[in-house]
Amino acid sequence: MSSIEKIAAKKLLWAAPLAGAIAAGINSILFLIGSAIGLVDESVLVPGMNTPITIGPVIMSSFIPSLVAGLVLGVMNYFLNKPFKVFRIVALVLLILSFANPFMGIPGIPLGMGIWLNVMHVVVAGTVVYCFGRFTAKA
Repeated sequence: MSSIEKIAAKKLLWAAPLAGAIAAGINSILFLIGSAIGLVDESVLVPGMNTPITIGPVIMSSFIPSLVAGLVLGVMNYFLNKPFKVFRIVALVLLILSFANPFMGIPGIPLGMGIWLNVMHVVVAGTVVYCFGRFTAKA
């Protein structure tokens, strides 16, 4: 994957939704497992919604960032000589920064739940980078 210079940007039109769907599917399973084993605590309320985390926001939080990532890579492809290389670096930095999100954004979140949500962040980032690298490389 590191030899990719320019990508076939039109392939992002289906690669981004595919990555989002795969990430949403995997994270839905992880959410259900986390709920079943008690890692997802229903007493923890999401600020602004005042409800526990449900599968709907998990799906949307997996799918929408994948679409945004596709847009970002498409723009990078237009302006940069090696967009995928830069994209992977940006994705890694954003992934690392996202690890603070559960702990700063959800007051009183248990450590295990925060870590479980961060595993879901890794799923989205990994799926996006894999799908974009696999399906948008120019032949």
